[in-house]
Amino acid sequence: MQEIFEKLKNNFPNVEQNVLLKNYCTFHIGGMADYFLEVGDGDELKKVIFFCKDNNIKFYIIGGGSNILVSDNGYKGLIIIYRKKFKEHKIQENEFEEIGQGKFKIELDASFLLADIVGQMMDIGFSGFEWAAGIPGTLGGAINGNAGAFGGTISDDILGINVLKIKDGTVETSVFSKSDCKFAYRSSIFKTSQDFIIVSAAFVLEKKDKEIISEKVSDILKKRLGKHPKGYSAGSVFKNYEGEVNKKLFKKYPELQAFSEKGIVPIGYLIEQCGLKGTRIGDAQISPDHANFIINLDGAKSDNVLKLISLIKREVKEKFEIEICEEIKYLG
Repeated sequence: MQEIFEKLKNNFPNVEQNVLLKNYCTFHIGGMADYFLEVGDGDELKKVIFFCKDNNIKFYIIGGGSNILVSDNGYKGLIIIYRKKFKEHKIQENEFEEIGQGKFKIELDASFLLADIVGQMMDIGFSGFEWAAGIPGTLGGAINGNAGAFGGTISDDILGINVLKIKDGTVETSVFSKSDCKFAYRSSIFKTSQDFIIVSAAFVLEKKDKEIISEKVSDILKKRLGKHPKGYSAGSVFKNYEGEVNKKLFKKYPELQAFSEKGIVPIGYLIEQCGLKGTRIGDAQISPDHANFIINLDGAKSDNVLKLISLIKREVKEKFEIEICEEIKYLG
């Protein structure tokens, strides 16, 4: 272990040892990482990954730390935090390439925080990221899970993505088209495979009046504050359900029929109908305000959360005959 650390230290002086991961995740849950390195540059990220592959060092990349549950046992390897504040790079209008019909192309590094992207795009009058107002995490994390809210999705405006492909112990650079990414509801090829790492992405945005963008951002922030519970969480725990529903349940649950006809059943509704709102195991609690959130009451263990997740899945299956799937990732 010390030998690996010294190898890393010789090549990446900022690497640390035995770092508590709970401090780098929005859930505020997680044990120690053997090694820890914060990176804010795509070229440096490539260098780290090449080094890890050459030296058989296990690694995992985290962005803003949202949408993830880390084991209290920590991580046996190198955790790479890939993020930087967008304000460190003040974007200029001349970085946009006009491609016609009021559309402009811009390439953004995956390490940028979504909050900074939303703010700067608003300041210079480019529309397309308003839906992301108030969402924590990085651009790379949002692409990984095809994040979306209030009618917008990160994949809507993507042209292509610069990717590191890890194959047979080697690392190659590649450009993925939008179709290559296999975007689906809260999913992508990046979420289903550890062989591809997002470095940057090209987007097509529209030039609009700054006040119109600002009003939309403010409106979305108000809706988000009213809808999402306060406290430490990883965001929505489960993906909303898209699939067949037993029609025999419609008489007892008329709202279920309405949701089913629209094609998406909110998981929060199903959990609430199971009477699980407010259920607590240890210091982990199914939010009394929004049943698809699990809140850390400031002392929760990863096992507490996993037990709540198992309880929810079991109860929803029993009552509605529906298999639900986590949106959050577990690192353990």
